[in-house]
Parts: sequence; C-alpha cells; structure tokens
Amino acid sequence: MVLHGGGPGRRRDVTLRATTFRVLAFAIATAAVWPAIAPAALLRSNNTPFPTSTEILGARFTSPRHAPPANQKGDILPTVWAQNNQQYVLINDGGTDIPHGVGFWRNSFARITGSPPQIHFSFVGNPLEPPPATWAQIAKDPSLHSGPLGPYYSDGFVAVDNVFYATQTANWNYNHNQPFEGLAGIAYSTDNGETWTSPGETFPAPLGNLAWVLNGRDDAAPDGYVYAINSEREFNASTLILGRTLPGVATMTNPATWQWLAGWQQSDGHTLPVWSSAVQAAMPIASWAAHITYPQMSYDAPLHVYLLTFTHSYADTVPGIWRSGSELDMLEAPEPWGPFSFVAREINFGPSNGYAAGIPEKWISANGRTLWLKWAANFDGCDPGLSCAGAYGFNYARVQLTVAAKPR
Repeated sequence: MVLHGGGPGRRRDVTLRATTFRVLAFAIATAAVWPAIAPAALLRSNNTPFPTSTEILGARFTSPRHAPPANQKGDILPTVWAQNNQQYVLINDGGTDIPHGVGFWRNSFARITGSPPQIHFSFVGNPLEPPPATWAQIAKDPSLHSGPLGPYYSDGFVAVDNVFYATQTANWNYNHNQPFEGLAGIAYSTDNGETWTSPGETFPAPLGNLAWVLNGRDDAAPDGYVYAINSEREFNASTLILGRTLPGVATMTNPATWQWLAGWQQSDGHTLPVWSSAVQAAMPIASWAAHITYPQMSYDAPLHVYLLTFTHSYADTVPGIWRSGSELDMLEAPEPWGPFSFVAREINFGPSNGYAAGIPEKWISANGRTLWLKWAANFDGCDPGLSCAGAYGFNYARVQLTVAAKPR
C-alpha cells in the first residue's frame, strides 16, 4: 500500500485518502498477528529473453513468508551491511515506531538487528526532525511530506568506507508512470544515518531509481569502484544501465566523476566494457521490453556471482500496473555488467503485487547457497481474486540455490 502519495505509484488522489486510512489502520492492527505464509514455488521454466543459467540450476523457498516487524511499514527498503557490522535499511513512505498514529515520513532510516526470522527495526536519527505527518496534514501543508533526505523519494542506499550515501529522486509524474527526470542529488551521512548532508549536485535523466550494486560489507567492488544500476521508469521499464565511480564523498555525490557503460571492446579474447562520462551515451546491460521494475543487485561472493532481482506487472497502465499482479525474476551474471542468465521466477509474487525485491548481503550464507529475499507488496490493494496477504513493509523469506557441481 502506497499511502497515495508515496512509494511506488505515489499518487496524491484526495478522493482515495479515506480508503488509504482504512487499509493502513487494518495493517497496523494486524501487523503483530500476520501469519507466516509459504510463498508460491519459484519456477525454473524460462519465459524471459535471457538464457537459462548453467551455473545456478534453480532456487526454492525454504521458509514461510515472514511479515514485517510490527513496528515497521513502508517500501523500497534497500538494505546495506555497514563497516560497523550493523545492517541498515532505507524506508519510503513509512517508518519505524511512528509516534503519531498513521503519520509517516517520505523517507526514513532504521537499523535491523537480529537474524531471520527474528529481526527487529529501530529508528535511526531524530524522529522529530522532521516529524512524521498524516495525509490530512500534508494536504494543508505539502512541505510536511519530507524526511531526513528532504522532500524526495530515495531508491538507492549504500555504505562505503564508513559513509552512507542515499539518492534524492527528482519529482516526476508518477501518476502516469512517466520516465524519471533525474536526481536532485546524492546525500551522505558520516554518522551512520543520524544526520545527512545534501550537496545538491543534480544528475540528469534517465536517472531516478539509481540503486547501488551491493558487494558485501562496506560495498566497494573488488576492482575498487562503486557500481549502480538504473531503469528509465518506475514500473515496467525496458532497459537497465550501469554506472560507476570511485569511493568518497567528492566522487560519489558529483555527477562529473561518474562513468557509464557505453559499449564493448574485445581484449585478449574477453569482452570488456567501455565507459563514458555521459549518461546519455549509456548502453543497456540488460533489456526486456516493459518488464523491469525496481531492480536491485547483490554480489554472492562465495559463488562469485551477481544476483539481479526485479519484478514486472501483468498490466501495462495505471492503476492496473499497481494492482493486477506482478512476477518476480531472478537473474545471475559473473560481472555487474553481465552477461545475465535466468535463474528462477515466481508468478503473482508478493502476493500479489510484490516489488523492490532484493538480497541483503549480511544474510548470505558462508557457502553462498542460502540467502534471504526481502520485498514490499500491495501498496495500492489488489484486483478481485488476488491475495493481498503480502504486507506493505519488509516481507522476507529464505531461499536455497541449487548450484552446478563446479560453479564459476
């Protein structure tokens, strides 16, 4: 559920606000008693344009779907493993331990302690700077729709060299799933998310949901770069591009230091990426027409494989694109730029309208074969006949990978 003004869809329809409050009140009242429900099977049948993986031979859920902790709601939920060995999460249109009824923050941060299935969220920062606000309050004063990153949504969160970074998405026409219009900037925190600084260096379109590639604890890749992926619109995008920059506040927050994969070259029998400083020159690392929603990528170090997860909606236009069911896809690749191969998928994922699926690095097992998938679901309800059991919050379930006898 997106609270009609935030999260995916991010609508501002005043006429629907009463329904939003009823659904939210139900979610809060039942959060502590939601049962753990087994997800549907992950399917190996390949309906994607990507070849079937010969490295990862399948995936299956080995736990029920666990509902979010009772004190958390909100979506997107990029999750990082910081240098202090703690795990942190960015939340859009929700929060943790919200003190004012059904108020919320446009963006907020929390620390995750414990291990699945027993995890706990605790608020990071000052809950009164800015305070959470209800939609009734925001209708009177739109400036109240804010958070520690300001009046922006944020889909990208990473920790590098003991500094946190989070994107600030420039407003776009989310009512009609229009293309992104760039970033208002990339903010950073040197105190584990307690306070944030916003340099205000803007990044151009098509950037908007820039999401860093997670590479374990403190998140720089083995080659020393920090990588990020981006699709051109919120729901059912068609292309995925890849950028990189060197660690550090001066580089990661400055668009002039970023490079974008813009082609390929052959060297000693290997296909290597070519990089450009112009995002307009970026070439897709993966393409699938109208099938890429909220992509996230994590490195499974024991298996030496990058795992890319995203969803696609069965409907093509608003509001069906939010309500009519979605499908999860998991791909793998030897490098963040590919080439990508299909691992598994789930129909009516969530259930039924899951999105922003990702793999927290701290919960990948020592052999790389067991991991936990997290996601949000059903921010705008469901079409008749679909299950709305998936929560608007941090859903999670354990996944077991079946790996080839001699993985790369």
